Formats: sequence, structure tokens, C-alpha cells
Amino acid sequence: MVPKYFTLKEKLGEEILLGKYQVGSKLPTEVELSQQYNVSRSTVRQALDLLVAEGIIAKRWGSGNTVIATGDFSNRTTIMLILPSKDYHSNSFVDELSAILLKNGFRVDFKESQNNIGLEREFLQILTREFYGGLIISPALSNMPSLNKDLLQILLKRQLPILFLGHAPEGIYNASCVSLDWYGKGYQMARAFINQGHKNLGGIFINDSKSSALCFSGYTEAIRDAGLSVYTPYFLFINSVDPKGINSRSNRVINKFLRFAYETVSMVYMDDDTIALDDSYPVSTCMLQLSKSLSRECAKAFLAIKKDGRSIAVTIPYN
Repeated sequence: MVPKYFTLKEKLGEEILLGKYQVGSKLPTEVELSQQYNVSRSTVRQALDLLVAEGIIAKRWGSGNTVIATGDFSNRTTIMLILPSKDYHSNSFVDELSAILLKNGFRVDFKESQNNIGLEREFLQILTREFYGGLIISPALSNMPSLNKDLLQILLKRQLPILFLGHAPEGIYNASCVSLDWYGKGYQMARAFINQGHKNLGGIFINDSKSSALCFSGYTEAIRDAGLSVYTPYFLFINSVDPKGINSRSNRVINKFLRFAYETVSMVYMDDDTIALDDSYPVSTCMLQLSKSLSRECAKAFLAIKKDGRSIAVTIPYN
């Protein structure tokens, strides 16, 4: 004979799935459910405990029972992967990461935020409504205050396994991250130029990218460590996307800077190799290699989070 509490759990789960109780709303009290379904409070409590264990409701003392997901578990082995862009760098990363996770029973649902906060929010809202197995995310506009921190905090409170690529938004603590040593990347690039005899170094960096900001810090630190001067006119900060404004991503702005820079600068480093520039003004992009595979380290870290929930912090240096 099927226990009453299991039958009630199935009934409540079905009603949540059909929308009687919306995600984010509170269920009736234990007393109200007991009267509504003509069962004891003990039966109600056991049914609610099963819904908590399945991640459908959150049960907190003094605040009632809140619906946090539907009963649709079709995506429970699916990991949502959100990246700012899809280019030849990210394609190989996505392919290798997907292959590794697939071997471990997980499918990757890749989303491209286009470095757009609003689009990123739409993807995160899907996670608040549906039961996914986890999230791997490289936040959009990572050097800017996150407008989606609220949704990320909700997902973390629900104990959804989340791995950040790079840095978690400010205000999210003890987050699991896999990042690259961007500071070391900038430092090594400047040292390489200096060792080649260059004295006046310039660069083009991404204003709204945390990784590029750290790369700039390492780049300029190496210049100072060599006893050389850092001249701010030799540096241009552009946006990762092409908004309207003075420091846009347009080739016109970049080439205008390069025309000025090449009158006095012996080497210009550009921290973005996806921009097509006029060959009249050559620049140098990163010539370093990662010491470890980013996709393998991400898969390893995510599986560790999934296994025991512990916080992971990995930094991959450049060679």
C-alpha cells in the first residue's frame, strides 16, 4: 500500500507543475494543507520533507514553505553554461568541456550572453523556474557591478552547484571559481617586450572586463619593475561590446589611437585578438600558453562541487 504522505507529495508536486502554486509563492500552512487534503499534520510534514529533498520547495523555520522549482526534472542532468561570446576560443572550450561532462553523465546546455546583462538575466531566470543540475558561468561585463547578483544569490541559496569562470560578482562570497592568472599574463607580456629591447610600451585593454583590468595591472607593474615609465596616453581602454560613446570598440577609435601611439611607442599590446584592425598599424596579442587545460580544470572543479558541495578555487598560470 502506498503511504499517504507519498501520495500527498505526488499530488502537491503535480499541482506545482500545473501552476496552482507558482515558483516563488508560498504553500498553505501545514494546518491548511491538513484540512484541505484531509490528512494528519504528520502526513503533511513527511510529504513536505520529500519535496524539500527533491529541491521543489524550500522549508525554513518561521517563514513557511516556498516553491523554488517545478516538478519537471527533465534537466536535472543538464548543466547550463553561460559565456559572454562564442568565438574560436570558446568553441574548443565548450566542445572539450561538454565531452568530459558527458562521460560523467551530464549534458551541457550552452548559452551565449553576448556580454549583455539583460540576456544573461533571461538565462538565469530559466534556472529559477526549472530544475537544472548546475551552472557554469563567465559573468557578462565582469569588471562592472553585477545587476544579476540577486538571481545568483537565490540559486546559491537553493544549493545549485555553480562554478564561476574568472571571478564571482562582488558581494558573492565563498564562490567556486576557476580563473586564469591574468595579472601574470600581462606581466610576462611586458617582460617579453622589454627583453626584446622595447622601452616605450603601450596597450589596448578592455574597460569592462575583469580579466583585462588585471592584465593591465600586471603589464604596467612589469614596466615599473624594469625602471621604465608608464605613460597614460600610451594606453587605450575600449568596451567589450560596441556601445555608443567615445571609447567604443570601433576600428575608427582604435586606429586613431594607433596613429598617435606609433609616433612614440615602440610596442603596443592588445588584450583582445578578436578585433580586425588595419594592417598599417600592427599590434601584438598574447603569445603565451596556459599551463593546464581550462576545460579540464573546469570539469574537474564542477564535479567536485557536485560531489560534496565544497568551495573550489583554481588559478591556471600562463607559460
